Order: sequence, then structure tokens, then C-alpha cells
Amino acid sequence: MSELLCSTKTRTIAALVIWIFSPPILAAEVFFAPMALQDQLQVATPTEKGLDEKSLRPLRVLLDTQQPETGLLQLHSLLLYKSGALVLEHYQQGNNDWINFEQGVKLIKGQQDFVWTVNTPHYVASVTKAVTATLTGIALKQTALTLDSTLAQLLPDHPVIKTDPVKASVSVHQLLSMQAGFVWDEWTADDLVKLWQQPDFADYLLQKPNTGPGKSWAYNSALPNLLLRLLQMQLKQPVQHWAKQQLFDKLGFLHYRWDTQPDGIAEGSARLWLRPRDMLKLGILYLQQGQWQGEQLLPLGWVQQMTSRQVTSPSGEYGYYFWLRQLDGVAYYTAEGDGGQYIAVFPTLDMVLVLTQGNYLQWPVYKNQADRIIRYLIHSVKPTTAL
Repeated sequence: MSELLCSTKTRTIAALVIWIFSPPILAAEVFFAPMALQDQLQVATPTEKGLDEKSLRPLRVLLDTQQPETGLLQLHSLLLYKSGALVLEHYQQGNNDWINFEQGVKLIKGQQDFVWTVNTPHYVASVTKAVTATLTGIALKQTALTLDSTLAQLLPDHPVIKTDPVKASVSVHQLLSMQAGFVWDEWTADDLVKLWQQPDFADYLLQKPNTGPGKSWAYNSALPNLLLRLLQMQLKQPVQHWAKQQLFDKLGFLHYRWDTQPDGIAEGSARLWLRPRDMLKLGILYLQQGQWQGEQLLPLGWVQQMTSRQVTSPSGEYGYYFWLRQLDGVAYYTAEGDGGQYIAVFPTLDMVLVLTQGNYLQWPVYKNQADRIIRYLIHSVKPTTAL
């Protein structure tokens, strides 16, 4: 035991010395030495948790090469949790561009040599949707809300719901699985742009034609926003304050930003900024089936529900605002955001990966980069450590 404490102390001191005396641009030099902080995360070396450091060396070279032809473009952070500890942690200089939603969902150029650090919140884009699904699970336990609850029950006084039985039949399950039936094209048309020109997202969504809930899948960022409105109505308090008490404070989130819909309700699809370490805590929470520091924060079975296939979409298998992926024979699930924001959970490898990138509006650049990194990490896991 004393040898373990000595080893941990020595590693922590060494990481601290490197962190203090290295220029920010050389952050890759602490790639194999996450620093022990008082944030409920344990740290270890990759080899201590069954990773082959030799297999990881090419990835480190890539991290030092910010060229799209040979390296990785605009990768801002990479964190890897394996078997109980944070084993890889990397922050890199890059842009701090952002998306202006109110003026047309446009890319706004920020500082191009911004130094990303352990304490800097990063825009997580549609990873926010996974947070919305997570909060929905807690609300299902605390309120009368169920997955079968319909808009007829939850918005009985809305004029559209009163007169349109098809829209009135949309359920919470269908909102969570993007099967609500509203005619919507977010990726090749201007539905998202028009949404952000409205003072009330729910009214705009409900005015859209509906071909019948449960009949088809369409990626629709208005749905999580409607869902948070419904949660707030059930909770009878601002969802931001409730989420802070029920989830963020318990995970130790100290530095984050959560913007709102035009009517002041928390934005359920994007516009959340989190530190990568806090993104990692969410991933660990999912890996541990909703348990954190001995407390069951999420209802039993909810993580399984969120991350199980609810529908096979044209873009892949989909759960409740989570994507179900497979690469080189390894199944995993992800919360993904535009620009390359990822919380990827690998249950069979006891592993969580967090990536933040600055490649906004550049799909598939950021997805190809994420897949490239994931391959290195999968193949660095020694076969004897796989579950």
C-alpha cells in the first residue's frame, strides 16, 4: 500500500512539474501523465490499466501534427478513462470558433491560437442532447411523467394539441428517439435556422406538418427543447436550477455555461459548455449505469434504455439522443456534437473517451478524425484486459 501511495505521489509531482514549466503549446508532453486534482477522478498510467504504450505512440505523433493530410486538425482535447482511472489527458492549442444561432446558425471565427486547458469549458454542441436525455431519466422518477405520456396529457391547453389528434398523440418516447413525426430537415434544409428566428420553439414545432408519430425518424433539434419545456412544467421550477442540484453539483461541475431558448428555458439541443473532465464524468456515470461515488444518480435501467437501439435511422442505430456505433468489432455508444465533440463509452473495454474539436460544420472531417483516434485506442487495449 505504501509503495502504491509513493508511486502515485511521485507521478503526481512529476506531472505537476511538467505542467508548470512546459509552454502550453507543448501540452502533448503530459499526454501520458494526467494530473491528480481534487475533482473525484483517479489517475493512473496507461500500462497500469492494461494499455500498450507502444501502440499509443503513433497517436501521440498525430497529436503533435496539426495538419489534415498527416495529422489531426483542430483537436482541442483528448481524455481517456480506463478501468477506474484517467490514463490519458491532452490539451492543445486551436481555434475557439463558435456557432451563432440567432443570426442564421453561422460559424463565427474566434481566436485561432487559443490555448485549451483543463479548466476551460468547451462548447459541446449536440452532446447537450444526451444531457437532456439524462435529465429526463431523473425527472421520470421524480414526477408523474412517463415514456408513454403524450402531448395531449402534457400540453392539454395548447391550441394545436386541442385540435390535432395526431400531434396530440406524440409521446415522450418518440421525442427522445426522434420519431415524433414532424416534417423536419435539419441537415440539408433551413429548419434549424428558422427555428432560431422564433420567439417560441414549441409553437413553431407544433405548427409543422406531422406524418404520424412512430412512423419515421428525423433528426430534429426542436424535440429536446420541447422536452425540457415539458420537464420544467412537470418539475414546477426552472430546469437549470433543478439540473444543478440533481446532477451537475453531484458530479462536481464547477465551470460550465448553459444558454437558453428565447423564452428562457434551458436549451436542450446545444449551447452547453463543459470542461472535458466534466464530460468524462458523464461518460463514467453512463459506464457505471448511473452510479457515481456510491450514489445512484440515475434510475436503475435508464442508461440501458438511453443507449439501446430504439430505431435504425438512415444515419445509424439510435437510442435516446445517443448513437450506437461499432468499429473493428467493438460496440460502443456516443454522445456526439457538431465540430467533433464526443463522449464515447466502451462497456466491454471498461473505457470512456472524450474528444473536443473545433471542426464546426465540417462533417465528416471530425467524425473521420474521431474514428481514427478510436482505432488507435481500441488496438492499444491488451487482449487480456478486455472484458
